[in-house]
Amino acid sequence: MSEEDITIEEESTPDLVKKLREDLKKCNAEKADYLAGWQRAKADFVNARREEEERRADFSGFVEVKIISDFLPVLDSLEIATKDKNWQTLDKTWQDGIKSLHGQFMDILRSYDIEEIKALGEKFDPAKHESVGEMETGDEKEDGMVVEEIRKGYKLGNKIIRVTQVKINKYNK
Repeated sequence: MSEEDITIEEESTPDLVKKLREDLKKCNAEKADYLAGWQRAKADFVNARREEEERRADFSGFVEVKIISDFLPVLDSLEIATKDKNWQTLDKTWQDGIKSLHGQFMDILRSYDIEEIKALGEKFDPAKHESVGEMETGDEKEDGMVVEEIRKGYKLGNKIIRVTQVKINKYNK
């Protein structure tokens, strides 16, 4: 006989039941603590994974925007070329080639859901526009309206990639 068997025999049945119930309560409490701890750890892991995926998506989006931002001056140059006074003197094949390059750039921007910021005729909005000049107007209703677009701006959803440089009307009494 083991020592444990001797202890059990020495205890009376009601005391034994009471002790077993106490041990069972203690085991159930420990089980609940372990389960709660495991559930918290699992939730922490799921949250950490989600946060890491969000960070990666944000970084990826940042890189895309940065690359596209770096190419916007090239797009500006193509647009400037088509508005130049010597544009009409260029050979038609050169004109078609430049227009094709411009179209390809615009297609790439659209494929990334990047849109031009509409400015002409809109009320000046400092979140979307940068005023680089003013033109006087005698019409008070035209005060603060965009009258000329100097450089196009672009956005991705609600995020501004580059503001539009504009000239605005200034009311002169």
